[in-house]
Amino acid sequence: MAIMEDSLPTEGKGIRLILGEPVQRDFFYVYHGNIIYSEGGPQTLYIMDHVFWGRILFLNGTLQFTTRDEFIYHEALVHVPVQSRPEGEIKKVLICGGGDFGAARELLKYPDIEEVIIADIDPRVPKVIKEYFPELLPPEEDPRLKLFITDACKLVEELVEKGEVFDLVIIDSTDPDVAPEGNTIELSHGLFSTAFHRLLKRLAPKGLIVQQAATPFTMKNVLEWTYRTFVEVYGREEVYCYRADIPSFGGDNAYILRAPGISPLEPQRKDFPNTKYYDHQVHRASFALPKFWLEVLEKDVS
Repeated sequence: MAIMEDSLPTEGKGIRLILGEPVQRDFFYVYHGNIIYSEGGPQTLYIMDHVFWGRILFLNGTLQFTTRDEFIYHEALVHVPVQSRPEGEIKKVLICGGGDFGAARELLKYPDIEEVIIADIDPRVPKVIKEYFPELLPPEEDPRLKLFITDACKLVEELVEKGEVFDLVIIDSTDPDVAPEGNTIELSHGLFSTAFHRLLKRLAPKGLIVQQAATPFTMKNVLEWTYRTFVEVYGREEVYCYRADIPSFGGDNAYILRAPGISPLEPQRKDFPNTKYYDHQVHRASFALPKFWLEVLEKDVS
């Protein structure tokens, strides 16, 4: 065996790193790939090229999605609520966050939806998506889609003051801050508050409201917090929880849904658009929760 070796060849654009994402005590998800974009600011942003996952977007060191399985997250977020109402009932949709365009891409598959507004606070996210993640964009420019770079909380206040009414509100954001009180870092923190949801109840008095609520197996407090907020603002009879297994998230992701009137457990539309994850059987199965989830939810509102 030779004592010395030649250096490794250059493998492409970016800096090849091992990135560890802390999940729990002494538990990390580890990624080895090329960092092809990085930027600090209000939230740190990394893009990694990975052999298995494809491209990965990290915000504040936390994986947001991968090109290999983002369709599961976005299809569950969008099609479960939309399919919970008959055709023609959902015309105006507001996405709080969602600057990656994934939710908008799924919404615009429905010809009866007339307007989709994205309100994302970070102008860099839509920019890097267009350059590095074109598969998340709608297939062509769609006049129904409007992007606002703004704090969704402020936009909702303005829309309420104007008397605007929406049929569906999707909160597609990073997870809330779980740091000690007074050390808030995550820009999405306010989107999980009761004050924000009271505004949403005025913005969508009869509408659907859905919010992603993290992975309960390792982030139980986010599920508890989000569910408690929904029950407090909308009433327990209008609140449902469903799930989707996102491999890159490490397990089931929770979604909390406010659905007044018609129960969302059964799809109301006969057809659904071109999808890779969602169908009506998956819709029904999404509401079947593990016993340990139900124990947490029932305890939280008892």
